[in-house]
Parts: sequence; structure tokens; C-alpha cells
Amino acid sequence: MSLPLHAAIIWFAAGPPAPATATGGKPSDRFPTNACVVCHEQQAGRLGDLTRVEWASSVHSAAGVTCDSCHGGNASVRAEQFESPEAFKQASHANRDSRFLAFQDQPDRFVGRVRGREVSYFCGKCHGLVKEKHLGSPHGDNGDPTCLYCHARREDGYTTHAIQPASLDIIDTRGREEGGRCSPCHQAPTMRAVAQIRNTLAQTSAQIETAAAQYDALASLGYRSIELSGLHEHGREVLSRLRRTFHSFDMREINNFAGEIQSLAEQTARTHDLLERVHHMRRRQTVVGLAVSAFLLAFVALLLYYKHAFCLEHADTQSPSDRARQAG
Repeated sequence: MSLPLHAAIIWFAAGPPAPATATGGKPSDRFPTNACVVCHEQQAGRLGDLTRVEWASSVHSAAGVTCDSCHGGNASVRAEQFESPEAFKQASHANRDSRFLAFQDQPDRFVGRVRGREVSYFCGKCHGLVKEKHLGSPHGDNGDPTCLYCHARREDGYTTHAIQPASLDIIDTRGREEGGRCSPCHQAPTMRAVAQIRNTLAQTSAQIETAAAQYDALASLGYRSIELSGLHEHGREVLSRLRRTFHSFDMREINNFAGEIQSLAEQTARTHDLLERVHHMRRRQTVVGLAVSAFLLAFVALLLYYKHAFCLEHADTQSPSDRARQAG
């Protein structure tokens, strides 16, 4: 039976359904015991699209983060355990209450809609370090824009649960006339700073990848360095920290951390170039040594051939008297 549940994840303004997205099967195929996923998948219209289309194509779904991971409630109940759909609804929503900040210490209570600074705490249940940076920024201090404005905003202005992996594309440097997300509030000087931050992140991300590859090459040559190994062995952590730092919107903090990464990347590059030159020099020395050895062996072989072909043959053609005279 299709149960007319209210949206378990309806913090955003209602808008037109998102276009269908191929998800490789129904969400309930992956989460057959999750009451939220199973029930909302059966709903018509917006309530169903939240799960079937948006959440199913999100980074959260791919990571196994289900509705109850964020919104609370009791996803372990079953409809057949209750006498009526309403009883099932109440049990699965587990004391639904929209006053989120009042019960942060009660993670099982269902949270439907949050606004302003509450969003930072809501997302910060998992993204705690980013939350601290965001709350300390001008955006977090004002309570707007929230995490949803950048990470869950569709082109038509509505928010969505189809949240994608973080990327530089989220930093929108387009002007207001082009439909940019930041430009409606920020003037040209600030937008230039935003573009600078984006370029810094792009360059630094590329440096992390390059340094990691160079250190991998160094390791194959037998070189090890605790200091330089950080960008290789912990590259994803460094990149994650860089993204967290971005949420402070503090140019000095961003540039300082980017400078640390750049310094390590440059040191890695210098070490890589130095050892590459040493390695090539050793290879050339090896080649030269092999060439000299081959030449000497060929020369010895030539001497032996000459001795065998000419000297011994000449000795065989001499008469006994000539050999005796030479011996005397």
C-alpha cells in the first residue's frame, strides 16, 4: 500500500520535479530494509522524486548515507508491524519536531526542515570541520547563504537532494546577468577575489596531484622522505583540508595553507628533478661501462682470432730446421 507520508526530507521550498536520472535500479534494491527509502520510493510526485530521482543520483546515496542518517527518525520499522499507516508514519518519523537546535543531543528525532544557521549544524553532524569553518565565515555568521545554496541548488533556483561530489564548479564566478550564484550579493571587487580563490584552489589541487606522482616516482628509485610523503600518501586528506579552509572565506588563511602546499610541491619537484638527473647519469655511466666492456671483449676476441688464424698457422708451415734455428 502507498502511504501518504509527508516528506522526510522537505527542508526546501517546493518546486517542479527534477528531471529523471538513471540510477541503475531502484533505491530500495540497495536499501531494502530502510523504511524511509522503501516508503518514499512508492510515493507519487514530489515525495517520490526526492528518493527515486534526486537522492538516488547523489553522492550521499553512493556513499550509503540514507535519509535517516541526516534527518533522524526510525528507519528500522516495518509497515506490517502497525495497525494503521498513521501509526507507522508516527513511528518512523519518531517524534517529529522542526525545532532542530533544541534537540541536537537526540539524534533519533526526526528533523524535516531547517533554515539559516541551523543548516550548518544539520550538515555538520557529518561535516563537522567544514561546519566550524563555515560558521566562522561571513556567510555562517549571517546564516545565509547556507550549505544548501551552493551544494544543493538547481539551475532553476530550487534546492535538490541530488548533491554531487565537491568540485571547483561549485565556486560560481559568473556575473549576475549570466545567472551566477554569488554575484547577486557580491560586487565586482569581491567577485574578482572569488575568482582568485578559485584559481588558487585549482592550481593547488594540481600541485598536489603532480607532487604525489613525482613522489611515487622517487619511491620507485628508493627515495623516502617523511616530509615530502604527505602530499603523496595523504593527498586526499590535504585536498580535503584545503576545501575546508576555503569555507572560511579568509584569503589570508587560504593563501597561507596554499603556500604550505606549494612549498612542499616545489621541494618535491626539486628533489624529483635532482634524483632524475642522478638516475640518468648512472644509466649513462652504465651504458658507457657496458660499451667499454664490450669493446675490450671484442678486442680480446680479435687478438685470439689473430693468434689462432695467423700466428699458429705460420708456426705450422715452418720447417724443423727453421724452428730449431729460432729456438737456438
